[in-house]
Amino acid sequence: MNKPKNSAYDIIIIGGGMVGASLACALAEQVDKKIAVIEAHAFESDSQPSFDDRVLAFNYGARRIWEAMGLWSQLAEVAEPIKSIHVSDRGHFGATRIHADEEHVPALGYVVDNRSSGKILMQRIEQLAHIDWLCPASLKSLQQDECSVQIEIEHQGNIQSLSCRLLIAADGAQSKTRQLCGLQSLHQDYGQAAIITNVETEYPHQGVAYERFTDSGPLAFLPMTKKRSSVVWTVDVHAMDQILELDNDAFTEALQQRFGYRLGRIIKTGRRHAYPLVYRETEQLVKGRVAMIGNAAHSLHPVSGQGYNLALRDVAEMAELIASHDDPGHPLLLAEYHAKRYQDMRRVYRLTDSLVKIFSNRSFTLGHARASALIMLDMMPALRHLLARQSMGLLGRMNKMMRGLPL
Repeated sequence: MNKPKNSAYDIIIIGGGMVGASLACALAEQVDKKIAVIEAHAFESDSQPSFDDRVLAFNYGARRIWEAMGLWSQLAEVAEPIKSIHVSDRGHFGATRIHADEEHVPALGYVVDNRSSGKILMQRIEQLAHIDWLCPASLKSLQQDECSVQIEIEHQGNIQSLSCRLLIAADGAQSKTRQLCGLQSLHQDYGQAAIITNVETEYPHQGVAYERFTDSGPLAFLPMTKKRSSVVWTVDVHAMDQILELDNDAFTEALQQRFGYRLGRIIKTGRRHAYPLVYRETEQLVKGRVAMIGNAAHSLHPVSGQGYNLALRDVAEMAELIASHDDPGHPLLLAEYHAKRYQDMRRVYRLTDSLVKIFSNRSFTLGHARASALIMLDMMPALRHLLARQSMGLLGRMNKMMRGLPL
């Protein structure tokens, strides 16, 4: 995109996808700090995974953070609110429902396509004179000492040297930054894959999100604009290619059989994407003056739609800490970031991992236990409220941005 105006920065963000761009926007008012974003993919490129045709499920807590960034009014124009969530277990009686009005919020969450949200972020960044956006550019080397981080990047065919006081890795699950820092990550292969598509159905969704657990994993229908729903269909990883190769009629029939007819017939399906599901966790979120956020720190199973929402809380915490100190890479500051974010990360991981293992199990006995649990949850408002608060990102400690307040 543009050329670097400096070689020495206060902050460099590696990765300009949804997470890196969100952090850049969260730092919009930090005009006294020179910031660079290094992004490998051109914004309009099909290779840019963050800004493609897929969708994100923003929970209510994510809305608050976008409000704090001053961008919610623009996002609301292209977002479809989730008014209620219907959870069921295929092949068993029993379901539970969570409603926005019971939680006294306008919506439990919102569904937005990546391209629209990415465009809003990029338009904001283009207005910020203190942020350089270097794209396409890739990280080649990294070294650091007590006072700074020195990197080499390849940009516009040339190798350039940059330095900063804080380097933030927002470059995804296969983070090059994490590898160059020598940080190890734990991972767990679920043996599942997510097939993602958009569908048009016979009946309007009326703002209802459906989470249907099946013996191969969860199947979610998320409400979108124009009577569409975004589908996240979890399948056995060995069946992924076979399902992707089905023609449209056969694919629609298989999906209809799995989901049922709560929205009537599936009339039309869009392009399909698929990726294997692996949990990845970086136990050490900080090394020297380098910090991990988003998928560079944690990659989750999509069962509860918490990936970007968890990453946004990384963004909110990092932005508030940066705003509080003259030296954004001070060791005590980054130690505080690790302490605050690691607890939240582990709590969300335990929830998603438990849901996957309990509800992707073919045990007949466990199936009846799950059905009973869903019935009990539907009959216990206090427990249902606790689950709703967790899914909305409203449990635990809240900093200013998480409460919707600007820094």
